[in-house]
Amino acid sequence: MPMRLYRVPSAVLAALCAFWPTAATARVGATPGPIDAQVVETVTDPRITQASGLATSENGRVLYSHEDSGRTTDVFGLGAKGKVQFTVHLPTGSNQDWEDMNAVRLRNGKRFIFMGDIGDALLSRQKDHKSDRRDYQVYRFAEPSPDSTGQVTATGLETYRLRYADGVTGRNAETLLVQPGTGHVFVVNKTENAQQRAALWAAPASLNPQGVNLLRAVVPNVPITGASGGAFSPTGDRVVIRNDDTAYVWWINGGDLAKSLAEDPVEILLPRQKQGEGVTFTPDGHALLVNSEGAGQPIWRVPLPGSADSARPTTPAGQGADTTGGGQNVTMIALVIGGVAALIGFGLIVFHVRRRS
Repeated sequence: MPMRLYRVPSAVLAALCAFWPTAATARVGATPGPIDAQVVETVTDPRITQASGLATSENGRVLYSHEDSGRTTDVFGLGAKGKVQFTVHLPTGSNQDWEDMNAVRLRNGKRFIFMGDIGDALLSRQKDHKSDRRDYQVYRFAEPSPDSTGQVTATGLETYRLRYADGVTGRNAETLLVQPGTGHVFVVNKTENAQQRAALWAAPASLNPQGVNLLRAVVPNVPITGASGGAFSPTGDRVVIRNDDTAYVWWINGGDLAKSLAEDPVEILLPRQKQGEGVTFTPDGHALLVNSEGAGQPIWRVPLPGSADSARPTTPAGQGADTTGGGQNVTMIALVIGGVAALIGFGLIVFHVRRRS
């Protein structure tokens, strides 16, 4: 009996194409990462080629960024389309190794920007034949109006000297955490060795601008290597720490960061970046913003999965809670839908063939 060939109905093909996950829907363009991550801005200003930290204004209209080790001491306020809307100039020479920043509202109702000069400045110190760094700084100034333009004077500027209590010099850190409300400052040092965990260091609850503020280790083993940035959520109910490709989000129990970091974090896959550095929450707390070093780099918005979003996960941490990224969840859902669609399509094809027979 000769083989009979039938044309598959176009409706069936359309259904399969609509539901089957393709490479385009499984990734944002050709960039690996969560499928629902989006580029919100691309920073094209030639002054910004080594962007490190990232923060956002309360209304989300301005994103703050800064340059890395030994470069300009301008803090950049980015407006629409990633263009520099204004700059805040801090004292010349203050950028030994700026690595991270936070913008938070304190209990007095005022918002401040905290700049972390917390890196080891290794290359510049070696070049100048200087000894390993012993003292570090955090600069605090009032957040400018989001309507500011041009050059803005830093108002209420305070400088706080930090020193590690264990006496170790040359320690590198790229993560500054400032707790909303209290203004409590924490630092997470950067470790490159997978066998060596990072540590959480706490400054005194009230910083002294006149003397040295000792950083004391309060969590010796934070489960992350290569920590390059961090931030509290706007309400202080969560904290995020990132490295090159993953963001780790913890829920804060009773305002106690140290105790909270003992729990398992929610891990969120980040888009591939040239050298991922900064991270902050969006003002509504539903997503993360991440940036990168390099010229012409995009700033990504990465939606949070339900287990790290504005409602606590219903499953206790460490007992089957969803600890995967939003993109991974969506990909799995897409695969399930695609499989069901394929079965339905196959059934329709068989039905159509039998009806023609």
